[in-house]
Amino acid sequence: MEQEQISVNPAQSDKTTETSYGKFSSGEDLLKAYNALEAEFTRRSQRLKEYEQQNKAKSLNEQREELFTRYPIAKEYESEIADKVARSETTGNGVMERALLDVLSSKVKTKSEMASDREVIDKVLSENANRDEVISRYLEEIKNTNAPVTLSKGGAIPAARPYKARSLREAGEIAKKIFELV
Repeated sequence: MEQEQISVNPAQSDKTTETSYGKFSSGEDLLKAYNALEAEFTRRSQRLKEYEQQNKAKSLNEQREELFTRYPIAKEYESEIADKVARSETTGNGVMERALLDVLSSKVKTKSEMASDREVIDKVLSENANRDEVISRYLEEIKNTNAPVTLSKGGAIPAARPYKARSLREAGEIAKKIFELV
């Protein structure tokens, strides 16, 4: 901003004043420049106001509706999201999405936790394809295990009635035969 300089020439007795307009040659040029500057300032102020209106923070209801449209799962957690937003110190755009992210991250479980969760197990086994897969894997595992041998020679059932010992000596002979088979 240019300053108006007033100088007094002591040689003049009637004290006439000289006015300096800096880089402008006359007061009219200075006035034209000032008016142009004021017009430009007004235009920039109007553009800034338009920009602020376009980027004005959306109301929480608008953000809520956008959130439910963009992420339908958010409806399941509406009350928890509202609690997070109420306790949040941040405001403006994105506060609802941040709250949804906080709620969902608190719900995430590891694979091990999900595998032991009864609700997850019931949901997985309610699907026929999943249930069939579990059963087939179990049967395959049973087939591949080496079961202990309980009877020698394949465990065939004898065709004749078992012989019952009538004395202690006969019982000993039967026991020797059984141990020989094993």
